[in-house]
Amino acid sequence: MVGPRRGRRLVRAYAGSALLCAAFVVAPTEARSEGSVLGSGGLSSGPTAWGEFRLGAAIDLAFRDSQDVRFKLNHPFPPDFIPPGQTAVYLETPSSGGSFEVANVELSGSADFTPDVAAHVVVRFIDRYDQNPSSNDQVLVREAWLRLGTKLDTLEPADGTTWFAVLGRASRFSRPPARALESWGLWDTAVGRFEEDQLQVGGTLGQNLYWRASIANGNPLFFRDPNALAGDNGTPQRVPGHVDPNFQSGFPILYDTLPSAVNFDGRFEYGAGVGTRFVTDDRKRGIDLLGWYFQRQLDASAPIDGSFYGGDLDLLSDDLNLRLPYQGTRKLETGANLVARLDDLRLFGQFVYQDIADLPRQGFELEASYRFHLDGLFASGDMPVFNWVAPAFRFSNIDSRYRPPKGFVAPSTAWDWRKYDIGARIGVIRGIDFTVEYARNDAVLFSGKLLHPDELLTTVHIAL
Repeated sequence: MVGPRRGRRLVRAYAGSALLCAAFVVAPTEARSEGSVLGSGGLSSGPTAWGEFRLGAAIDLAFRDSQDVRFKLNHPFPPDFIPPGQTAVYLETPSSGGSFEVANVELSGSADFTPDVAAHVVVRFIDRYDQNPSSNDQVLVREAWLRLGTKLDTLEPADGTTWFAVLGRASRFSRPPARALESWGLWDTAVGRFEEDQLQVGGTLGQNLYWRASIANGNPLFFRDPNALAGDNGTPQRVPGHVDPNFQSGFPILYDTLPSAVNFDGRFEYGAGVGTRFVTDDRKRGIDLLGWYFQRQLDASAPIDGSFYGGDLDLLSDDLNLRLPYQGTRKLETGANLVARLDDLRLFGQFVYQDIADLPRQGFELEASYRFHLDGLFASGDMPVFNWVAPAFRFSNIDSRYRPPKGFVAPSTAWDWRKYDIGARIGVIRGIDFTVEYARNDAVLFSGKLLHPDELLTTVHIAL
């Protein structure tokens, strides 16, 4: 049964979603689907003396409504650590209630110098849901790489043996090829969410086998809330005696954060993977299976922009020297990805085992989506409007095999988690899509009780 308070929250949340969608439809501007509002080339396209160049831009406009959830910490904080008007310190939703937000503004450029030489860059001037702490306002270079050779996409058929090398800031090869929704699953967040500074090589061996290898700086280990906003932890607004954070802490889980500008210790992360794929010539049906492994050594501490907390091993201890029961410095992840396509049905599955300095955890992620073609319910000028709808469901879980000492300042880093994401993406016109989704979170306390920091998220994505 929905109580009066929750009923009012749901009405407000769906009203906000409806207003966002209505404002967007009345003033049409097109899709995480195909193309750009401005045509196939985006802002700029065409041959030059040195090859083909394309300039693009994207904007994400969001409405978020987050449940107000709190968990009292048993850590013995001194009085000047406690926010004014409170008698204790809590883990709590980063920003509860409803909010309209500009989630992303980015500029991208791609160049094909020759069929075997290409470069790509993505700069985000606003990246609200990736900033950590959330109160940061950094311009982020998300991608910047040079590619030699031929790199085939997932479920792209190979004609024979190929090779490639990518140098620069690029995604891990274990990262899911795409997300059906705007939100992230638990393992999408925990492992490989962000690009790494790396050298990645790979290729195909005939039509069905392929391989990958990489050497990278490795992104620092840090923590964040698994919903849209990361939360604020270790910010200047949390200085003892002046505790007034812009965002609350969230319920942070361990994850690999944004890359550092410099590899300070000179040690690297090594990765390797082997896969097989079978794809029909028309690419409408196929299956791709990849096994992968990554390993690096954790630093004693890693600087985190905007936070006085350090990353890597420093994060695993608190100010009273209470610490997670880690041993050594080795951090490894191993797992397997399964990608399948059956006409308009898309499936993704991932199993992950992770060991963070002898702190093991494991879990899996499953996502399914199906695209229904509407072929334009009506027209705006010569442009068909509402071309397809793709409902999607994702389940992810983290099973933590370790426990913190009593009173540890961040117990959520050792909780078991289950996350259910359900929603749909709607292709409105070329270059614009609208996504509405709901995240149901089961955070399993050590007592067995559950917390539900749930969230509604709607997003208009505009590709220019």
